[in-house]
Amino acid sequence: MIGFLAKYDRLFSKEIIALAVLLLANFICAVIVSLLFKDQDAETKSMIQLASIAIISMLSCIVLLQMNNSRVAAVQAMGTLVQRDKLTNLASREVFQKNLAKHLSKCDENDPFILLMVDLDRFKELNAFLGYNAADLILQQFAERLSQLAETEEFAARIGGDEFALIIPYDGTKASLQARIRDLFETIYKTYMCNKQSVELTVSTGVTLFPDDGRDPEGLSQNAYFALQRAKKEGHNRLCCYDEVADPKMMDYHFLSQDMDRALQDGEFLLYYQPQFSFETGEQTGFEALIRWNHRDRGIIPPSVFIPIAEQNGLILPLSEFVLRSACETASKWGNSRLKVAVNLSPIQMRQCQIADQVAEILLETNLEPRRLELEVTESLFIDINDSISSDLAHLQRQGISIALDDFGTGYSSLAYLTSFPFDKIKIDRSFVEHLATDDSSMAIISAVIGMGKSLNMRITAEGIEDQQCYDILRLAGCDEAQGYLLGKPRDLDVEPVEASEKIERRISAVA
Repeated sequence: MIGFLAKYDRLFSKEIIALAVLLLANFICAVIVSLLFKDQDAETKSMIQLASIAIISMLSCIVLLQMNNSRVAAVQAMGTLVQRDKLTNLASREVFQKNLAKHLSKCDENDPFILLMVDLDRFKELNAFLGYNAADLILQQFAERLSQLAETEEFAARIGGDEFALIIPYDGTKASLQARIRDLFETIYKTYMCNKQSVELTVSTGVTLFPDDGRDPEGLSQNAYFALQRAKKEGHNRLCCYDEVADPKMMDYHFLSQDMDRALQDGEFLLYYQPQFSFETGEQTGFEALIRWNHRDRGIIPPSVFIPIAEQNGLILPLSEFVLRSACETASKWGNSRLKVAVNLSPIQMRQCQIADQVAEILLETNLEPRRLELEVTESLFIDINDSISSDLAHLQRQGISIALDDFGTGYSSLAYLTSFPFDKIKIDRSFVEHLATDDSSMAIISAVIGMGKSLNMRITAEGIEDQQCYDILRLAGCDEAQGYLLGKPRDLDVEPVEASEKIERRISAVA
């Protein structure tokens, strides 16, 4: 493409030069005629000048016509390049969408067809293993097989690096659909050859049907795309048909992911704070900072929805830094200097950031005392913890910052975690607390955790306390701190400021 554009520019420049030469030649001709035939009468001199100009102009026109033909050929070739993928010679994404729209304009309900989007699984690994030139040969072979399956060259396209699209007509029956899909896989799953080496490929495929799943090119393409994303998310090497229940969720996931960066820039993310209290004194000990997304169109979106998206699209790092910085800024303004603020750290944040340096910088900027900050880490961090992470946590702890193990008892629990690092606090997950009054096993687990925590000199916080009975049981069991809706819901402190004299008894009576 760049070569064609350069050629186009060169041709255009040559035309300009040719015109300038033409003008200069005519001027020189006029001067020469005037000098050579100065003794001739004016009429003869004019005729000679006109004849010279005519000859030069004719020659210039011939040259310009040749150059223009070359330019037209270059433009046509460039147009062909835009329409066809250079490597595979399949239609480009833009041309395929036009072809799809054109095909739809000729179809009715009696002309069903299948729209497939196909992605080569783990093609980056293949690039690394074979090299780019060899991988390109694989792509060319794959494209050739798709072309064999397509009725016309308009029905197959390369829409991305390793993504392809294909239109296959069928008769609308399930048997015909299955037969066409079977033909597809029998064709593309045959062994590929590259430099006398056999290569096996797998693909993820999204399928949508006309007219069942859509009647316009944008809708059909989008449905096929989301079916493809679901196939990739479910583990690759599989085919997913458009599902009107599952795929809108995938679509919603996609739209939220696309919208998240804008929302972060526009200040749509905010922090709510849930109070924590001491069982022993009844006084408030601090707040846990909880992030919310106040979407401009959808309202409040909970973290259980958008945090997994942020972990996938890479925005978890700026989002985590925003939470840490905002929480420290807010806590530094509280009148009660005894209150701590607890902030959750993402495992990705711990692995990819210089967390000790980041925390030190934020504490310095916000003028918050280290002893008033509590950082919560989840058990998933300790699955493959390394010396660097352990060193960062220990360094933070030496600065006076508390380190808490959050959601203890879920997913990856192991007593080894409690001995691998000297936590200041263990937070018992709400899933145990909510069934405390009716489930003896929950009580047994909580009692064991409290016993272990005490023996290791760790404080114990119970989350999710929503009724008086659970509160009383946990207090008698020896739990240190309480958190839950019974004592206070997460709230925006800009709307509801901190009350310095808050106590458990007053909070409970207010709820009652």
